[in-house]
Order: sequence, then C-alpha cells, then structure tokens
Amino acid sequence: MRIPLALLLALAPPVPLAPADLDSAVADHMEVTGVPGLAYAVVGPDRIEHEGYEGVDGEGTPVDADTPFLWGSVAKPVTATAALLLEDQGRLDLDAPVDTYLPEFASFGADPTVRDLLYQTSGITLGIGTEVSDHYGTDAPSLEDRVAQIAASEPGEPGTHEYSSANYLVAGAVMERVTGDFAGFLRDEVLAPAGMDSALTGSEEARRAGLVPGHRLWWGTPVADATGVDDSGAAYGYLGGTLADLAAFARMQLEEDPPLLDAPSLARAREGAVPVPGSAQEYGLGWRETVLSGTEETVFFHGGAVPGYVALLVVLPERERAVVVLQNAYSMLADMHFQALGLNLARLVAGADTRGPVGAAPYGAAVWGATGVVAVVGAVTLWPGRGRRLAALRAVVGAAAVAAAMLLLSAAGPRPALLWLPDVAVAAVAAGALGAVAAVRAAVTLARRP
Repeated sequence: MRIPLALLLALAPPVPLAPADLDSAVADHMEVTGVPGLAYAVVGPDRIEHEGYEGVDGEGTPVDADTPFLWGSVAKPVTATAALLLEDQGRLDLDAPVDTYLPEFASFGADPTVRDLLYQTSGITLGIGTEVSDHYGTDAPSLEDRVAQIAASEPGEPGTHEYSSANYLVAGAVMERVTGDFAGFLRDEVLAPAGMDSALTGSEEARRAGLVPGHRLWWGTPVADATGVDDSGAAYGYLGGTLADLAAFARMQLEEDPPLLDAPSLARAREGAVPVPGSAQEYGLGWRETVLSGTEETVFFHGGAVPGYVALLVVLPERERAVVVLQNAYSMLADMHFQALGLNLARLVAGADTRGPVGAAPYGAAVWGATGVVAVVGAVTLWPGRGRRLAALRAVVGAAAVAAAMLLLSAAGPRPALLWLPDVAVAAVAAGALGAVAAVRAAVTLARRP
C-alpha cells in the first residue's frame, strides 16, 4: 500500500534549517542580481526561525530590522483577509454584486461580485489596471475617479482569471464605502491585531517610517530614484513595513489560533479556486496555489512589486513554515531574476536543492537591444552624405524606428513605461526621435533630387 506523501511528511520530523545554506543562497543571489539591499526570514508558527539583513537602502544606510520596504502585490492577501474579516462581522457579503456597495459601478459591462474582484475573475482587464495604478502626489486622481474610469472600461472575459490590480483597487473602494475609512480599518482591525505594528498604508506613514527611495535598473545599474507611494493603493500594492511586519502576517498563516479569523478560514482563503491561464497555478482569495518546482509540495504564495521594491511570501503548510523576502530594487522585465531568491529559500526549507540564481535574460535583451537600435538609427541618421540610396535607407530605418517606439509606448502607455522600464522607454524614445530626424532628412533629400 502506498502511503500518501502528505502523510509521510506529517509523520516525519521537519527538515532542520541550515542557516549557512540559506545565507549562502542569499549571497549568491546578491552577487548575480546586484540588488543593493534585502531582508529575509524563515518563519514558524511561534517565531522567526532565521532572519538576515544584507546590503544598504537607497540612502546607503545598512539594512536592518527597522528598515521599511514596500510590498507591492503582497498587499493583496492582506486585503483579502480584511474582506473576510468584514464578512465575518456581517458588514460585507462577498457574493453580492459590486454595485450593491458602489452603485456607480453598475455601468461596467459585466456584473462582478466582490468575490470575483478577489479571485480576479471580474472581467476587469490588465490594461485598465495599468492605467489606474501607481499614481503619486497631490495631482493623483482620486479613488472615486479611478473607480469611474474602471467602470467605463471595456470588460475582458468575466469568469476567467485576468490579473489586474484594478480588481483590488475596486475591492478597496468597496471596503472604503463599507467602513468609511478603509486605511483606518486596515490599521486598527487587521495590521495591529496581526502584530504588524509598523506596517504603513500611505505616503505620510511612509515618511514617518523613514522609507527611502527604492532602486530601478538603468542599463543594469540599480539607481535609487523610485520615490512614489500611491495613497489610494493600500489595497492593491502600496502596503509596506519591516521584515517583522510581513513575517507576522506569514506566521498568522501557520498558527493554530490566529489573531484574526480562524485557521480553517485562513486556509480556505489560500486554496486555489480558479485556474491561472498559461500556468500550473490556481488563484484563491489573494493567494496563488501551486506545486513548488523541484519538490512535490503544495505551496501558497504571492509576489509583488512597485517601482523600486519587490517582495515574496511563500507558505509551506506541510513544513509549518513560511519564507519572506524583501528587496529594494526591481525591473518588470527581470521579475524572476529577483523572485528567484524566495523560491530558492523555500526549496531549501523543503529539503530540496536550489535552482541556482536566475539571470535577467529578458531584461538584458530588451535594454541592450533597444540601445543597439538607438546606435544603428543614430548612425544612419548622422552619416554624412545626401545620396538617394542613403536617403531611402534613412526613410526605411526612420519609419521603422518611429513605428517601434510608438508601438512600445502605446502598448504599455508612456507613463507606465517610463515608470517601470525607464531605460528601455528612454531608449525607445531616443530611437523614435532619431528615426523622425532620419525620415525628415530623407524626405528633404528625395524632394530636392529628381
């Protein structure tokens, strides 16, 4: 008779932690990625079993236990927990249509429930999520204006998972309407009871906590120039805090008697409910469920990033442990480059081998490819001579460069492209500008010569 793997794991003693192996994986990761600073922990149901702080923050100060980070979309399972708590209090019905709480959302071309928002099956698209997220400062559109913009957008495929931060922005607006102050409710009834004592929910708290700029990549070099905090973004990505804060949320997933809800409710929230297209994952209430590669173990996780910061939380229920990693550099095209560390630490916790640091191949190809295009277009544009063949070449190269730049900037949007991919976007703009000059020179030459 075959004994199920889960039963064998439950009967076997937990794999002892090897701090030296964990620290070695971190050192390898920092060498490969060049990330300036990070904090990491392995968490058990009672305490942090191992933690480490490496490198410096955006001002050159050594990272330590008091260093705050932004968590990106790791905010989503926290937001889903808040929704479950409101449901438990009888104040929110997850299966009610969104327009029950936000009548202005009735104009949306689908009829999602609050649960659909949390599962990301509402029909709200990735594209509109890109438009309404990551706005900073006094000129940022209000939460109400963003909800109206989402409601006026074209739905995708309701019932199918499409990851979009706009889902959680609307969920935050629902809870704002229910509580009258979602950020206050989050602080007082979720973060504080969970032991997330120095977690931050907005720009003023970030200032008081001493949050400094995170690093974006400029031609592979981390530059501390990412300063924004979206004051309407706590629900989808702009929560933050220290390693201990996020470790407390991780620990709550492992406790027999958690401070919020109960262990079965938290476990049900983590369970995958809808398939994630194109992957082996399923999405739950703010969590992803999958089998950790290199093992046979089911894990629940969520990663997240905002410009300049990236985070990952992995729960390994069969080991009664979780892994938390916070880093202060990011590029969208190098996402797996940064997230590899958390997955490798999870493999070590599971008693498996690491997969080795991941190179940033998509990022390198994009930024150096775009830079190469700038060089070629520049050479063709500035090359001396006015012959018809050269003019024809300038016309073709110039038109192609302008078209490519317009395609990139229109696909991502100029603001998100410059925010998330600054070097690629600048190279694309430069190539497009040189291409326009080349096209004009070609037109002048061809017009003057019969």
